[in-house]
Amino acid sequence: ELAVTITRQDRIGTPGSAGKRRGEEQPLPFNVTASEAADDLHTTLVAWVRHVCESRRVDYDGRDGTLGVARWLDRNVIALAMTEGSGEALDEIRYAMRRARWATDRRPEDSTWVDPELVNEARSAIGTAADLEKILRGMGDAALTRKRITYLDRVGELKRIALADGTTVFEVGDVLDAHVRRLASCRHASGEDREHANG
Repeated sequence: ELAVTITRQDRIGTPGSAGKRRGEEQPLPFNVTASEAADDLHTTLVAWVRHVCESRRVDYDGRDGTLGVARWLDRNVIALAMTEGSGEALDEIRYAMRRARWATDRRPEDSTWVDPELVNEARSAIGTAADLEKILRGMGDAALTRKRITYLDRVGELKRIALADGTTVFEVGDVLDAHVRRLASCRHASGEDREHANG
């Protein structure tokens, strides 16, 4: 699915694209977000394979490519579990997989349709401020930019989640709730100011 999304074969076309004149710019058939997610997933899996091989002194006998590496880890899950530091593997692989799933689940950029079930599932997704900006934009919320998420974190509205590699990530649901809380408190404060002024 990632390979299909990277080359944009998941998109037949957008309304109005058939009548473009020769010479007009056409978007490249390449999805940068999906490519970055694929690279991140591959790098994460390879890192854990290398760690297991070096720690357990075993040779890698799988195939090249992300699927081959993933299948090798699946076959050697006991060796992975017995490897020092393997407690961090689940969080790192899960994070990379979530990025991959979001990249393949993206709706066309000009669509305003939002799947309610996808929104509910999305609340448990985690990512950096940059990741969440892309996720939330795909859900139809353009107000929650990376700058807004960074602001909410700075004022202490968000719960930080620290990954093993030191990356700070946030949960979508927590960001949405904090955004709503902050807007409500601003409206409340503005209302009180008006009441004092009228009094």
